[in-house]
Amino acid sequence: MTKKVVIFAFIVFGLLKVKAQNSDLQTIKTEMVMKSYQSNKAWKQINALLPADFQIKENNLPHEELWDWKGNKIHLDRYPNPNAEYRVFLHHGVGTNGRQMNMILGHKLAELGYDVVAIDNLGYGMTEVNQKDITYDDWIHCFADFVNSETKRDYKKPVLYGLSAGGMICYNSACFMDEVHGIVGMCFLKNDNKTVGIETAKFGWSNWFAFPVMGFLNKIGFKRIKLPMKVVSKMNLLVNNKNALAILLKDKASAGASVQLQFLYDYTHYKLPIPVTEFDKCPILLTQPEKDDWTPLRLSEISMKGIKAPFSIKILKDGGHYPIEETALQQLLQYVDEFIKSLNKNTSH
Repeated sequence: MTKKVVIFAFIVFGLLKVKAQNSDLQTIKTEMVMKSYQSNKAWKQINALLPADFQIKENNLPHEELWDWKGNKIHLDRYPNPNAEYRVFLHHGVGTNGRQMNMILGHKLAELGYDVVAIDNLGYGMTEVNQKDITYDDWIHCFADFVNSETKRDYKKPVLYGLSAGGMICYNSACFMDEVHGIVGMCFLKNDNKTVGIETAKFGWSNWFAFPVMGFLNKIGFKRIKLPMKVVSKMNLLVNNKNALAILLKDKASAGASVQLQFLYDYTHYKLPIPVTEFDKCPILLTQPEKDDWTPLRLSEISMKGIKAPFSIKILKDGGHYPIEETALQQLLQYVDEFIKSLNKNTSH
């Protein structure tokens, strides 16, 4: 009997060991499959510089997920709420990423009861790209496809929020969405407008010959050459805090990222799928930071002149381009919440 017990014990121990090894293998496999913000120090350093009430705590981290888009592993930062009426989709600009969107707005909207998800578009954040060519048009359709997919998968009324370049990305992508109830942007820039192009580029005075050269290089096979965004844009004006700026500029997942030449050319020459004078899919809110020296209010006013859809503007006191100032963040949360609540009074979409 004792011998049988010993044999049985060895068998059980062996099975438990195999199970543990399989579990370890599964964990390793999961880590290999998905890049995580656990490996990114920049967001934690920026998080520590935010007002205490806006810092993401360890017990309130977003759920990290992957969404497959044409073989690319699109990273998502999600705060799910099965009981929410609205799902807010957050899109970064060319100097930020999805986690940084959740830091200043996403997790606070989740506290108010909204379903929230932030996307890392191709080449940014923790998304893994498995295609050779990346264009601005890819960004537009990736985001549009994601919103359409999410809305079909688990219906909630979609509202879009975009920071910096993310504002017009939300607008352009909305043109290809089956349903959208509202758009909020930190700015809306029509980049093929000469004034906008000159004032937002690092060496805007050179656009008259730089763009033809870029177009030529695109055509003769140099379209995949990568350029750091901080070299061609005013990334030095991304945030009005020197410590935060230094961190972001070194972060390859955000302000330190590089883009292909064809992306940059497409970005600066993109034609709106629906002109603003014809766009009436949903109301639009501009939340303009008061002390944004990169994309001041007048550039959004130029870009959105004659907009057909209901269009309103709110100024974020003391806020920089990527706002981390307490008053600006409080107002951003308040204005976005008020805007979404007002959508119930507007049935057009």
